[in-house]
Amino acid sequence: MTLPEEYIDLASRISGSIQIPGISSIHLPKIVDDAEKPDEFGFVFLQDGSAGPFYTSLNETLQELWQLYPQQKRLDINVMDLIAQLTSASPAENAVALGAYNALSQHVMKRAGFLPAETGNMGLSKPEPGQTIGMVGYFRPLIEKLTSQGVNVLVLEKNPDRVEIQNGIKLSTNPADLTSCEQILCTASTLINGSLEELLDVSRKSSSNFNLIGPSGSGLPDIVFNHGVDAIGGFQVNDQAALLEALDNQESWGHAGTKYQLTPDTYPGIDQLLNQIRD
Repeated sequence: MTLPEEYIDLASRISGSIQIPGISSIHLPKIVDDAEKPDEFGFVFLQDGSAGPFYTSLNETLQELWQLYPQQKRLDINVMDLIAQLTSASPAENAVALGAYNALSQHVMKRAGFLPAETGNMGLSKPEPGQTIGMVGYFRPLIEKLTSQGVNVLVLEKNPDRVEIQNGIKLSTNPADLTSCEQILCTASTLINGSLEELLDVSRKSSSNFNLIGPSGSGLPDIVFNHGVDAIGGFQVNDQAALLEALDNQESWGHAGTKYQLTPDTYPGIDQLLNQIRD
């Protein structure tokens, strides 16, 4: 069974165990012709206010999403029908499907009364000067923080033109190079483009600590923990009104929620969450 199939299977198990709310809307960023614009995210909103972020800046994903969902409110779409698109050949459909899975996950955690621990470091253990950190995807602010501490960064990026080469930074397009890294920070958008399984295979060949980070990783982590992910960072919306206002104004929305980190030691597992909801 592939990772997307495992995600769908887990979501089906949840929907068969508890009643889940419908989808109220899908928010998509506006299309802006600006090569320097920051990475952008869409959101799937459920009727109880649960929100699931998903990455929209992979190639032509955003343009395709606008074609698929020109009307983003009052949608007659079932949550499970959206999540089923995780196995689609379309990155755009994969993206919104992951958003639906993340929204369902946030609903489950909220109903179970589970509050992940807030974090500001996206799951990165404190590195030592001279160490090499593998980075799948380009996180510019984090790179600046690491290089200022004397840490080397190996960036694995499918769009090399995005990477600003400077002292302490090495660019690669070969996942096998990650075996030389003490820690690996991997963008959760790899759940959308289908590359996560290959990266985890590489990680298992080394002693690297593998951290999945970014808003797209805001889903229940049972599946990725079973596949060797050591920590996952996500985003939990605390103020939907503030989030919607920021999205409408095309402004930063980090203040509307909190970043969090989950590990196998701090996450109770889907069985316990569902039991808490049923009890």
